[in-house]
Amino acid sequence: MIKYHFHLAPRDVPPLGIYKGDRLCHVYSDTSIVELYEWGREHGLKRAWVDRKHVLPHYDVRADLVSEHEPGVGRAELVADIRAWRARERESRAGSY
Repeated sequence: MIKYHFHLAPRDVPPLGIYKGDRLCHVYSDTSIVELYEWGREHGLKRAWVDRKHVLPHYDVRADLVSEHEPGVGRAELVADIRAWRARERESRAGSY
């Protein structure tokens, strides 16, 4: 399922038109990177724009570009999804040996 975690930009990123305090959204899938890529394609985003530096792959988008009707998840649900993603990644790596 695609999920949305709304937050405030911690710093300025002028080339992207993002400034500290702007409302942003992490868009992620709680089950599949493929699902995330498909969501991105449907919204005109490139696979290369997925932030994979952190444990949970996600797109960073301006909150005003995501429909106000999309439900957002709170921090607790985001943390639970990160933990579940990590567990699946560990299981995947363990099964590949």
